[in-house]
Amino acid sequence: MENKHLRTSMRMAIAFGILLPLAETVRRIHEVLAFENFFRWFDDYTLGAVLLCAAFLVWKQKQNATLYLIAAWGTAAGGLTGSLYGQFDGYFKSIPDAGIFSSGFVLIAKALILFYILIGLQKSIQSTNTN
Repeated sequence: MENKHLRTSMRMAIAFGILLPLAETVRRIHEVLAFENFFRWFDDYTLGAVLLCAAFLVWKQKQNATLYLIAAWGTAAGGLTGSLYGQFDGYFKSIPDAGIFSSGFVLIAKALILFYILIGLQKSIQSTNTN
């Protein structure tokens, strides 16, 4: 693959697609077996799978794979933005985080993760520049 921006975005998607579900499992380890909490953590598994699938399409150089990667990063950005806003709300209302970490730590982590996602999105968009 000659396109360095696409290669970077693909590698970022692979790393994030693996690390996001692992991090959420660690954060909510006490809730994993409680079915009523399933949708509180399983969205990160779905998001990781979407990014891994898009990265796989890019790696295999399938038609429109870059567009799928852009869509995957966009989906991740939207999901994390909503999650970050919810975390802000809980933090300022002094509501403890449901996971094993402090609300402040999770808030900072989510902000950094959103920044990472936006870089991945920017790299995948840059890769379409034909100039």
